[in-house]
Amino acid sequence: MKNKKHLPLYGIGPILCLPLAIITFILFLLSLNNKIPTTNLGQIINTIFGIIGIVFIIGAVALLIGCDTGGRLSTNIKENRLKTNGSYRFVRNPRYSTFLLVEIGLALVCHNLYLLIIPVLFWIEMTIVLKKTEEKWLTELYGQEYIDYCKSVNRCIPWFPKK
Repeated sequence: MKNKKHLPLYGIGPILCLPLAIITFILFLLSLNNKIPTTNLGQIINTIFGIIGIVFIIGAVALLIGCDTGGRLSTNIKENRLKTNGSYRFVRNPRYSTFLLVEIGLALVCHNLYLLIIPVLFWIEMTIVLKKTEEKWLTELYGQEYIDYCKSVNRCIPWFPKK
C-alpha cells in the first residue's frame, strides 16, 4: 500500500456539503425572522422537538470530535491506512454524518418543515455520490479489508457495528 497514491485529503466533502449548507443557513435565517412558516404543534411538543434537535446537534459535535480518535484521518490517508477507529467504528463517513445530524437538529429546533427536506436531499445525494466515488476508490485501494468494513458499519447513520 505504501507505494500507491493516497486518496485526496478532502475528498468530495466540500462539493457535497457546501451547497446544502448555504441553503440551510438561508432557510435557518428566514425561519428565525419568521419569513417562512414554522410548525406550531403546541408549546410542549415544540419544546420536546427543540430538545431532541439539540441532542442531535450535540451528538454531531461528539461524532466530529471522535473522528480523529486513534490518529488523525489525514495521517491515515497519507499513510494509506484504512481508518476504522474513533467515530469510524460507528459510521463509515462520520464527517458527512455530522452534517446530516446538524441539519436534522436545526430543523427540529426551528420547527421548520422546509429544513427537514435538506437532510433527506443530502442523504440521497451522499448515498449516490459516495457509491460512485469514495467507496469505489476505497474498494480499489483496500480491497477485501474495506469490503468487510462496509459490511459491519453503516454508510451515514451512526450505529453500533454489526458483528
